[in-house]
Amino acid sequence: MARRIYRESYHRATGVAGLFGTAYIGVGSSVFFALGVVALHALGAAPAVLLVAALVFALIAFSYAEATTALPGLGGAAGFGQRAFDQLTGFLAGWTLLLDYILLLAIATLFVPHYLGVFWSQLAQAPYDGIVAVAALALLVVLNIAGFEVSSRLDTVVAVFTLATQTLLVVIGLVLLFEPRLLVTQIDVGRAPTWGQLLYPLPLVVAAFAGIDAAADKARDVATAGRGFSRTLGLLLPVVVVTYLGLATVAVTALPVGSNVLPIDAATGLTAPVAVLSGLSQDRYVLAADPSTEVFLPVEKQGTQLVVAARKPTGRVYEEGGRLVTRVYGTRLGSVYLDDPLQGIVAALPADKAWLADVVRPWVAAIGAGILLLLANAVLGGSSRLVYALARNRQLPAVLGRVYASRMTPYVALIAASVAAAALAAPGSITLLVELFGFGALVSFTLVHLSVVALRYKEPGLARPFRMPCNIRFRGGSVPALAVVGALSTASIWVTMVATHSVGRLVGIGWTAGGVLMYVVYRLASGYPLLKPAEVARMPATAVIDIDYDQILVPIVGSRLTDEMMVLACQLATEKASSIDALYVMEVPMRRALDELPEIERRRAEKVMQSTAAITADFGVEIRPHIAAARHAGRAIVEMAAERKSDVIILGAVRKRRISDRIFGDTVAYVLRHAPCEVIVNLVPADYPMNGSADEIQAQLTGGPGGDAASDTEERE
Repeated sequence: MARRIYRESYHRATGVAGLFGTAYIGVGSSVFFALGVVALHALGAAPAVLLVAALVFALIAFSYAEATTALPGLGGAAGFGQRAFDQLTGFLAGWTLLLDYILLLAIATLFVPHYLGVFWSQLAQAPYDGIVAVAALALLVVLNIAGFEVSSRLDTVVAVFTLATQTLLVVIGLVLLFEPRLLVTQIDVGRAPTWGQLLYPLPLVVAAFAGIDAAADKARDVATAGRGFSRTLGLLLPVVVVTYLGLATVAVTALPVGSNVLPIDAATGLTAPVAVLSGLSQDRYVLAADPSTEVFLPVEKQGTQLVVAARKPTGRVYEEGGRLVTRVYGTRLGSVYLDDPLQGIVAALPADKAWLADVVRPWVAAIGAGILLLLANAVLGGSSRLVYALARNRQLPAVLGRVYASRMTPYVALIAASVAAAALAAPGSITLLVELFGFGALVSFTLVHLSVVALRYKEPGLARPFRMPCNIRFRGGSVPALAVVGALSTASIWVTMVATHSVGRLVGIGWTAGGVLMYVVYRLASGYPLLKPAEVARMPATAVIDIDYDQILVPIVGSRLTDEMMVLACQLATEKASSIDALYVMEVPMRRALDELPEIERRRAEKVMQSTAAITADFGVEIRPHIAAARHAGRAIVEMAAERKSDVIILGAVRKRRISDRIFGDTVAYVLRHAPCEVIVNLVPADYPMNGSADEIQAQLTGGPGGDAASDTEERE
């Protein structure tokens, strides 16, 4: 039978493989931009930071798995917060997550031109990188408003290629670049990195896993939503942990930590800008005053000169050569390769393996740009769905959830999210985006953990296909210890973010306060309660049903009506990627044996089938042709439907039966009574023109509209 999937009108059904593709793109792709930022601050301790983030992600995954399997239709953090607590908590979970969705959208699109810089170096330079990022956002919003949706199959294919690429880099790096001693010798916690540097990138890495919420939202479109999501996370978790740690371990040993001594400006207390020059290779810089000294710190352009910009000293200030100086540590992974860190691994390959670098470099560039574009598309879609859900629940003004009627896409939310992301991406400042990123996702993750704990007590009888381990009996209930530890972890990292990211703290608090103010004013002005669900008219569930027909059976006779039924079947098949069986029944009178049909009748059947194939080819749909001789057309249709396990039979019938159209007289009635599947009947007026491909074929075979075939038709009637 046809599969009926209840979903939002603009959702597409997907499978577990597609869900894994979405989840991996939302989570696994973050290493393409996070690795360089982590190395910029944590230096040689980058693998340790990523390990901590991976453990926190494991706790987040456990909570999402239990919440989503129990409540697959709620669509993520906002829905979990509403169910476990109240409308305001659900709004906070969704609204704060939206902030990091917008930032993640800007980050993903801004890194795209930097990876593509391998093919055209200007793309990686300002202002072209910002222009490309804005153009990518504009393209994505147009495609999303138009209703174009990346297929789950493409997500899966790209995810597999990306995973293969990351695995290849890890293997190559371990064989050719790995130096185990550097994992220890280049780390001096408190100095290189300082404790502040070590903690600074942690919120970024954890928040980069925000794609898990989009995957939880998409889980509602999987036939086995809950179990499919838990299985997906069970596979995703070890894959992400291994690839993250493998790439970080290889990268920090391939591009080891170094240091530069910088002068101190006594007036400001900051380091003075130091001029640098391009080194012997494209990815190296040297001090202008001492070309023998390599620069390990980020370099930027000021006017026409390249400099190490002024910065706050992270170590002790001492006197050397009659001036105050400080030693600052860095790595090319966090400077030259800040905006395309995986290319840093390729660039570090030995000189005698230049041929390998030439092969891998463009491949990594293409994969990186591709998966980041898919990440941006997924985040844009996730943010629009989130805004739509908040507006539908009357937590945001309804205008923000307005849907483009002909495409059923929330165009206002799409435009608003893309404009905000474009404003952030246009300046091309990666450090600014990193400074802002993390506040919202950490709040949202903490509320997800707390929602899981609250639901254990609020709804203890709720079916939970996946129940996280390590539960403690407390006051008549079962406390999920991992969710409690997860909430403490994400809340602690949020405190770290607030303490170390001054600009991010101000923007995050302002965003949250502004959202709560808007929520309160809107709810009160509309007469809705602040904490309870608003009493609003909703569409019935039957209005948001999606019916998929995998196998379609279309009986044909070559009339205009059956030709049109085949067109209808092709339209359904194109939308749902369905299969079509075309059946031509040669009805044989009782006085004849089934194998005694005139040759002209068989040729006519073959010609009609060829004509039908031309119709389907025009739609890009393949059919399976079936020609059968039978005593009764209706019985043959029913038997074919049972044999092919058809989901639906599509028939056409005239309001008043004509002798020449007898196949759609008694036949329709028989099929309706005995069909093993659903039947769609298109009833047309009695004067409906019936001339079709069969009439042209008849003329070709007999030299005119009559002939032997006509006589045979009269004899059968």
